[in-house]
Amino acid sequence: MSLTASLQVVRMFARLVGRVPIGHLWYLFRRMRDEKPHRFDGQIRVNTFFPPYPSQAFDRFCQAVIDRRRVPYSTYLAVTDECPYSCGHCSYAGRAGGELSDDQLLEVVEQIKGLGTCTLGLTGGEPLLRDDLERLIEAAAPEMVCVIFTTGHRLDARRALRLAASGVSCVTVGIESADAATHDLVRQGPGSFAEAEDAVLACQQAGIYTAISTVGTREKIATGELEAIHQLGTRWGVGEFRLLTPVATGGWTRCGAAMLSADELQVLIDFHVQHNRSGDGPAVASFACLESDALFGCGAGFHHLFIDATGQVRPCDLTPLSLGDVTSEPLEDIWERMGEFFSLPRCGCLMRRISDDLADADDDALPLPREQSEVICPRRGPEEPLPEAYRRLYRDGSPPVNRPPE
Repeated sequence: MSLTASLQVVRMFARLVGRVPIGHLWYLFRRMRDEKPHRFDGQIRVNTFFPPYPSQAFDRFCQAVIDRRRVPYSTYLAVTDECPYSCGHCSYAGRAGGELSDDQLLEVVEQIKGLGTCTLGLTGGEPLLRDDLERLIEAAAPEMVCVIFTTGHRLDARRALRLAASGVSCVTVGIESADAATHDLVRQGPGSFAEAEDAVLACQQAGIYTAISTVGTREKIATGELEAIHQLGTRWGVGEFRLLTPVATGGWTRCGAAMLSADELQVLIDFHVQHNRSGDGPAVASFACLESDALFGCGAGFHHLFIDATGQVRPCDLTPLSLGDVTSEPLEDIWERMGEFFSLPRCGCLMRRISDDLADADDDALPLPREQSEVICPRRGPEEPLPEAYRRLYRDGSPPVNRPPE
């Protein structure tokens, strides 16, 4: 990390000095050497795990850390289950169909804001199939920033201008391969690569911060595809490359072999570090690194939340457990009840831990209803180790507070 970037990071987190343990701040500052802070439109971006600085969303993130509140820093909301493509690895594949009305979604966004969320992710299915997406983005402001996760379908110049006017913080376009034919084959949609490229260009011309994402499979590791996609992002001029970790869920339900070994996860971590330290190309945000035991661990149900297209509230978008229905009870009540299971973040992926318990579940019954989900969902024991960043945050004995902001 350059001297300029170091000074930017110090400025971002200066308000935490004296208000959280110094060991926590020093550890995170040293770990920032593995990130690539960069400027876009007058704001500092580390990656889309953090809200941009300055912003009200970043302010509420810092305040939640100071207050030691159990807050879903990021909440992802599936606004539809429909998608024009049929990717075999889709994490939403096979889930119950349906979607909420415009008014219901607006109410859900207000309830998410009430929990203290800083980053609202709009996903699906293909979220751009909904014409009311801009209304949701506007409703989220200014306390939350919005990130859209899309295939790029129908994202032309006109739609990009609408999204920019609504105040979207980032548009992330999924890329299956740097090779157009391979990408189209995975998507099962001829022309899908060209559509994704056009979407990135349209967003950039509209002044929107853009990112690309892919799932870091062992095949992509072995063939050098990850490097090729990063180079593609460099040529396209995107700000960030989100590198997801394979999970046996959705289209990969009961495909435990798809999940990476510890050595393979280390390859993704090394990729994150090496490219962020190189100074070339987009910043890399690898889940294997950021959600490792050495950093923030698994935040499912603690600092992350997912609400599917039918209103089922789930610990994360990869875990097919429903712990409540936002259409029948307040989200705040569901979130507080989830604190019984997610009192602190965990070491290790929750889905990896419970995948065997889901082996006999009927695909058509996922996500499991609340009664079954609460049986399967493990309560976090007080003896379990904390991810390192949280171990340092709570080392003074101050536990997280399970309540929304005042």
